[in-house]
Amino acid sequence: MAHLVLDPSLLPTLQDKVVVLTGGATGIGRSAAILFHQHGAKIVFGDVAEQPAHDLVTQLSTNIHFVHCDTSSYQDQLTLFRTAHEKHGRVDVVAAVAGVANPTSIFDPAADINEEPSMLEIQVNTIGSLFSARIGMHYIRQGGRGGDIILMSSIIGFKETEDLVPYTTSKHGVVGIMRGLHLQAAKENIHVNVICPWVTRTRMIVGIEKEWAAQGLPVNEPEDVARTILVCAIANRGSDGVTHGGAKLPFSGKIVYMSGGEGYEIEDAQKSLEPQWLGEENSKILARGQAFLARADISWDPEKSS
Repeated sequence: MAHLVLDPSLLPTLQDKVVVLTGGATGIGRSAAILFHQHGAKIVFGDVAEQPAHDLVTQLSTNIHFVHCDTSSYQDQLTLFRTAHEKHGRVDVVAAVAGVANPTSIFDPAADINEEPSMLEIQVNTIGSLFSARIGMHYIRQGGRGGDIILMSSIIGFKETEDLVPYTTSKHGVVGIMRGLHLQAAKENIHVNVICPWVTRTRMIVGIEKEWAAQGLPVNEPEDVARTILVCAIANRGSDGVTHGGAKLPFSGKIVYMSGGEGYEIEDAQKSLEPQWLGEENSKILARGQAFLARADISWDPEKSS
């Protein structure tokens, strides 16, 4: 596990970069929009919360544009990204921050089994992030200079809990987007990373917040998570190998766990320990198989495979 420490010398690299945010009107997304704006980026963000979105545009005044966007709608996201490209000629950074959570357990014994449960968490958190990554990657390509895609998962994206099964499923899916995409994206100099915060002071924690605090357990603030989004967005933008403390270049295909306002990159450590938890022989065979699948002449699509 590597503790990430922001290198302020990289912040000027955000000047005039075009950042597209899904979910920028409230919470973590709003904090991220403000931070990117403070460091000279041009922001285009989409959200369904109209009034908070307009308030943010009024507050920041310049270099920020709002597009009404339901993240679960592919057409809405197309409009969002197309607007950013038409206004600024490119997209450099995509931060898929929009998310929803339902604190009511669909596995509660008292729940009506004849009533189909809402899958909004899957639609917004997973499918919405997949849409953002796909469309965002398309528009980053147009600039020809690469870029960054930052996805928002949760500690629940890799750690179990009770009662929140659809939410857990949705956040595991977001980690899956990173793991499924980052190798392909890296060939085009597009870096894909995912942030997994532990308890963060948002509407999600209302039911546990008081007792959590009484236990003295750590809490992230939205601004902390927003800062880590910036860390991911600029980790690869230094020159002569300069990056953030604790970051290993290329900073791509990483999972950043957040606790108490601090970020820790954990994917590299997990991979280095693979022979211990999977077994040395299994790990060697897996590496051979992965190398085979990475060959240019191999494709899962039978029409493309040689």
